Amino acid sequence: MSNNKQGKNHDLFKQRILFVAAQDFLKNGYTNTTMRDLAEQCGLSSGSITNIYGSKEDILCELVTFVIERQFDEAGQLLKEITYDKVLLYAAETVMQLYITEIDENLRELYKFAYSFDKPSEILKKSIAEKVEYVFSEHLPQLETKDFYLLEIASSGVMRGFMIEPCSMWFTMEQKVDAFLECSLRIYCMPEEKIAQAKEFVKQFDFESIAKQTLDGIFKYLEEKQKEIFN
Repeated sequence: MSNNKQGKNHDLFKQRILFVAAQDFLKNGYTNTTMRDLAEQCGLSSGSITNIYGSKEDILCELVTFVIERQFDEAGQLLKEITYDKVLLYAAETVMQLYITEIDENLRELYKFAYSFDKPSEILKKSIAEKVEYVFSEHLPQLETKDFYLLEIASSGVMRGFMIEPCSMWFTMEQKVDAFLECSLRIYCMPEEKIAQAKEFVKQFDFESIAKQTLDGIFKYLEEKQKEIFN
């Protein structure tokens, strides 16, 4: 077999594994999905899938950026033309992320591990650091890219803490949203009036419905990609 053909087959199987894993992690949970499960669905041996990806954590690394990007893309489409204020859009997108993890325990688990393991958490921090630099640089012009990365280390800890803590009668969704925005926007030195504006801005949305639409959009995309790759 030529090197080109081997390379194409490797890339094809890599894509198959990625999209099968994304769907299984979201449907069945990260813990409940095994490498053997993924291998069987992709028509590969356990040894082959290990050779291609190494470990389940390595697959999670590739999925992290994909899920985050799809999530923000879906949210952006739903929120477009409502406001062009980057901080308010950031507030809405991150609050939507809290709602998604509240309606889907498998995604909550996926984020828990993504923010806990060294490799995927580093990917998350670097990916989101670029986004927060875009959002907050006009408010913090004295900061450089490396500074936003350092702030994102703190911000990711706040996000992880609020995402993995389920709501209860003692900790309602409204309380979670207010506390999260208070903490996260203070990290980026937003003034009191901006934080208050963000809190009021997010109250106008039915985030539970938006979160469900976003999750449905991610599942639909994964199903379409699987059909495309497997055919």
